[in-house]
Amino acid sequence: KGKKAKKGEGGALSVKDQYSKTLLEVDSLKHELETRTELARRSSARATDLKNKVSEWEEVVKCEQDEMLDISADMVRQYKTMQSTMALRIHLLETNLSHMQVQLSTTKTKLDETDKEKSDLQKKYDDTVEKMEREMIDMEQKYESILVEAMDAVAASWSRPRLVGRRVARWCSSRTSPNYASSGSQTYNSEQITEITETTTPSRERGHDF
Repeated sequence: KGKKAKKGEGGALSVKDQYSKTLLEVDSLKHELETRTELARRSSARATDLKNKVSEWEEVVKCEQDEMLDISADMVRQYKTMQSTMALRIHLLETNLSHMQVQLSTTKTKLDETDKEKSDLQKKYDDTVEKMEREMIDMEQKYESILVEAMDAVAASWSRPRLVGRRVARWCSSRTSPNYASSGSQTYNSEQITEITETTTPSRERGHDF
């Protein structure tokens, strides 16, 4: 009869059924809330973990950026230092090159002057030697002429040995007097013999002989 009455009232639930239904709905909602809470917690934990990882990665990136900046700054400093060093070395090399070019020019000038002096000295030496050779040739010719004349005179004197011998003896006696004698040797050369012959030979005979 109760069921009939329930049905007769248009299918409405009783209070007990509504309560049971409500409890079921509450349990279902609680379960859903717990599930969603757990999902939210997990999501939050995952988000926190991701956030921590992002922070860590940001820190790593920042460290790498700082390191790269330090490396870049160090490379810039090294480049500037190297550039300054190279500029200084280039300047020193250019200065040394200029100095060496000046020294080379000076040395070349001195070498040219030395070569000219050497050439002048060689020419002077050659001229002097040539002059001395000419003088020696002239002296040889003069001595040869004198010797020839002396030998001719001696030969002419030997053709009259007695007359010349007496005259030579007288001439030698006059030359060996105390006023004329010297401490040196009394050896007579060809010129003295020529003088003896010319002094002791009469002018007429000399003219005839020569």
